[in-house]
Amino acid sequence: MWQFDTEFSEIIQRSAGIKSFRLPVRVESAPYQPGQFFFLTMKVQGQDAVHHFSFSSSPTDGGYIEFTKRITPHDFSQALDAAKTGTLAHVMGPFGKFTLPEQIQPLAFLTGGIGITPVRSMLRYIAHNKLSYDMVLLYGNKSYQEITFHQELSKLATSLPSLRVEHVLSGPDYPADWKGKRGFVSKDLIIESIPDYKKRLFYISGPPKMVLSLVEQLVACKIPEEQIKRDSFTGYD
Repeated sequence: MWQFDTEFSEIIQRSAGIKSFRLPVRVESAPYQPGQFFFLTMKVQGQDAVHHFSFSSSPTDGGYIEFTKRITPHDFSQALDAAKTGTLAHVMGPFGKFTLPEQIQPLAFLTGGIGITPVRSMLRYIAHNKLSYDMVLLYGNKSYQEITFHQELSKLATSLPSLRVEHVLSGPDYPADWKGKRGFVSKDLIIESIPDYKKRLFYISGPPKMVLSLVEQLVACKIPEEQIKRDSFTGYD
């Protein structure tokens, strides 16, 4: 485990209400696996406050670690929204077992909204190392504008022949030329979009209620518990 004082080196607006925060590190001094998380301490209303975040960066990204956050009315979130380059922080990690399997096997990622962050970490790692996982990503959002890392996911799907990305929009408004899925990630949509679902290892990430709902859909598909890995993002339900 590592821990050290640092500061924000870059803050990136990813989409409406979602920001990425980068912290400078040397990878050799802060190793982690894609999909893991860490704890960040910063001043909130004058007092030290702690929150955990999944890495949205990959260990192969040089010079920094990154996390991505939906800005909410909560005090910690508001402090992050007000943060500037140079704002001080303390980090400690890594933690978690929401990581890639050691053996190459077919994978399926089910996520929505900000739950894409650990998946993005894994996909960047897989692309950089040219790993041959066979992957399907079902990514749900309310609107087209809310799709985080949209352009990057498209580029990854182009550069990784083994990756198929399916966007699912649940809101009432769609682009006129929308050709993606509509509604929610359900049992029927899983079966339709992933015909070989029974042989895949599933990764589910997002707010607790969404994770629970997606697990229920997989149980309805008769996917055994040992084929399901989950990562719940507290503070969003």
